[in-house]
Formats: sequence, C-alpha cells, structure tokens
Amino acid sequence: MASLVEFHLANWIHGNSEHAKYNIAGSAAPSLTLRELVSISNNPSETEAALQFDEVFLGLGPNKGTLELRTKLAALYNEKILPDSFLTAPGTTCANMIVFQSLLRPSDHVISTYPTYTQLSSLSKSIGCDVSPWRLDPSNEWRPDMDELRALIKPSTKMIMLNNPNNPTGSVLDVQAQLEILEIAQQHSIIVVVDEIFRPLYHDGTTITSFVEHEYTKVITTSSMSKAWGMSGVRIGWIACRDKELMDLMSNTKQYISQATSNIDEAIATECLSLRCRPAILKRHLDYAQQNLNLLEAFVKKNSDMCTWTRPAAGGTAFVKYYTINGDAVDDVQFCKDLLKEHGVLLSPGSISFGEETPANWQGYTRMHITVSPETMQKALAQISTFLGDRRKTAQ
Repeated sequence: MASLVEFHLANWIHGNSEHAKYNIAGSAAPSLTLRELVSISNNPSETEAALQFDEVFLGLGPNKGTLELRTKLAALYNEKILPDSFLTAPGTTCANMIVFQSLLRPSDHVISTYPTYTQLSSLSKSIGCDVSPWRLDPSNEWRPDMDELRALIKPSTKMIMLNNPNNPTGSVLDVQAQLEILEIAQQHSIIVVVDEIFRPLYHDGTTITSFVEHEYTKVITTSSMSKAWGMSGVRIGWIACRDKELMDLMSNTKQYISQATSNIDEAIATECLSLRCRPAILKRHLDYAQQNLNLLEAFVKKNSDMCTWTRPAAGGTAFVKYYTINGDAVDDVQFCKDLLKEHGVLLSPGSISFGEETPANWQGYTRMHITVSPETMQKALAQISTFLGDRRKTAQ
C-alpha cells in the first residue's frame, strides 16, 4: 500500500475543535453516556443489567462478532439478511479498509460517487487503483447520471463505490436508482460497495431499502454505531454481505487487521440496538435533524443573497454554498477560518474536505452538521448571520 494522502476533513475538525464555541463541522449524532442509554430505555432495569460488565469475558471474541450483536444487526434489514451476513469491525473506517484490502489490487478500476467521504476514494488510490469520479449534480438535487455511470465502465472496472445517504450532501439513492445501478453492475460482474453509515437517518421518517437487500449478491455495505446511534466511542462497525466467497475473503483480512472487536463494545452496541433502546435513540436524533433543518432553511431564506442549499433528504450533514455580495463563490477555506476566528463557529470547508484533486469543484461549499443539539445550531446560525451581515456592510 502506498502512502496515504492527508485526511483533510478529519485533520481540519480535530485541529480546530478546541478553538470552537459552536462546532457544527462534524457529522455524528451527539454521544450518549451509559447513564443516558439506561434513561432512554423503555425498560431501564433490563438495560442496566445488560450493561453490567463484571462477568464479561475479556479474552478474544469471535471473528465475525457475537451472535447476539449480529442478530440485532440483522433486525435493521429485511428477512434476506441473516446474522451470518455480518462481520464486525472497529468502526466503519476499519470496515471499509477490510473491504478494500480484501478485494482491490493495483490497476483495478474503481468508480466512486463524488463528492463523498474521502476515505473511500483515498484508500482505493493508496492500493494503486484507477479511481474515476461519478459526479453528483448540484443543479439536480445531487442526483447522479446513470448514462455517465455506463460510460465510466472499463474492462478493468472492479468496483462501484457509493455512499448512501451521501456525505456531505445528504442526498439519497432511492430504490429505483439502486436497482438501475445494480442492473448495470450485474451486467459487468462488478462488485458494489456502499458505505451506509447514515442509514436509517431518513428525515421524512421512512426507511429506504439497503443495497444489500436486493437480489444481486455481489454487494457489500458498511456501517457503524457512530452517526445514527450516538456511539462514536463504541468502536463497532460492520460489513453486510450475502456472498459467501466475498465474506470469507474479508473475514481472513480481518484476522490480519484486528482479529476481533472489543467484547465490551459489542455488548454496549447490542443493547443500543435492542428494541428497548433503538427506537428512542433514533427518534431523538431524527427530531434533532428535523428541528435543525427547519432552522437552517430559515437561515438560508434570510441570507439567500449569500448562500444556497439543497435540503438534505437524509443523514447528518448539509452542503451549503456561500457567495460574496457580488455573487461569486467564496474562498470557503478562508471563509471558515474567518468565521471561526471572529465568531467561534466551526464549519468544514468543502474544497479541501471533499474536493480531492479538483478543489475548485466545491469552492464556496461548507459542510454543516444537522444532528447537533438544536440549541447549538440556533446559536451557531445566529453568529453566521452576523458574520454575513458584516460582510455586506464591508462590501457597500
């Protein structure tokens, strides 16, 4: 594996968070404490008992993850997805690494939606793959063009790599789009890998089919406890796949990378995903998102001369574009630096966080976190409005 390029998004957030009064640069739902997990449960005494770790075995757990956890994971999908369809990993970041290290080789061609979480394309490039961006269209609610996907396919195409719901745009590939992508993939025997870490944060309250639930089996999805469930510190992610040959390859790779995940973390994740806790946690974070989206919509309307957006359909982020008073896209990096310095608000600049080799594509864009507490969002937006107002005055 070649040297990895700088992970600009993570380094930006980690390097600037301590200076922020209002941090809306991230994407994960606010973290729960164990005490909060007990209080949110519909049976606190049973949840408290499940979180007693005095008798937890501290040896090496099973490679695929405990049956209890994999059974809870299967309940997040339809009846086709059985506990044997899962392999746990230390977070989605490690799950993605296991997938790529297992299946990709130098000179393989990969098609990746763009923009996307940059770990996906960067890891593929570090292996030596030829990565072609499949661009989402900001003028068409961030939808991709299927004809463009067909045109991107080469004889060497090994994988189509997706992020659904998308980070940073919050757009969703619906069932019709999924079926069309899978039909194209099946025609060429291409593996489809989908980072679904923001599933099931769908803002209209519905749940869209996972890619792994369709008939085509050369599909791998990854996810974790971080974004929807408020458990970033519980380093449990997972891989879902119904193809035994692919699963065996990935299970072997996991033996090299981590062998197993933490027994205590798996126990916490199992309780979090139980029917005692899961509905209340999801409701809390969907409520946060709905309130914040309404606040953000009012903010964009108020400042429509200096920003635009497409309202996200799902996930924990929105991609908002800012303009100068003359109508030009702002230098988003400088914009974010000035906003942090003058008003203590941290956003993620789109051009370096999601732009890869072509930052001009996302100049002016910033990623804004929509599952923070609504109080934080309201205060942050007030500060950004003041910041934009000052820029209007300066331009006069």
